[in-house]
Amino acid sequence: MHINLTLLVQMLAFAALVWFTMKFVWPMILGPMQERERRIAQGLAAAGKGEEELKQARAGAEAILREARERAGVILD
Repeated sequence: MHINLTLLVQMLAFAALVWFTMKFVWPMILGPMQERERRIAQGLAAAGKGEEELKQARAGAEAILREARERAGVILD
């Protein structure tokens, strides 16, 4: 009986610890994790937008260089 009572008390203590953790500790851990996840998602979105803008800028620069080469060819001819 003594072992069973000890086991029961330990189970109750563990249940109390789990309840306390879920009620008070877990939200304090989860909040910063969600904020970090949000910032990472924003950073990835900004990186994707930056890559697209870079592609457009390169295409524009290539068009300008192509036009400049054509003008130089006309001038030299």
